[in-house]
Amino acid sequence: MTKTLVRTAAFALAALTTLGTVAGANGLASKQYAAGQRAAQVYALTHPAAQRVEVIGQRAAIQRVVIVGHRIA
Repeated sequence: MTKTLVRTAAFALAALTTLGTVAGANGLASKQYAAGQRAAQVYALTHPAAQRVEVIGQRAAIQRVVIVGHRIA
């Protein structure tokens, strides 16, 4: 085999290995992200967030109360 052929084969193998590693890492990251999202949804359903409401203004003529709600995680 010539040096050029060996170098070309080595480069191609390195490129395929790199692409395989990146694809595998991406697949693993996607799987872990999905698992984390499921865990967060279950936690949110079983542990509702506490809320605090502040009355910041009131109009006497219309009798409408303006409130601002804050989620406290």
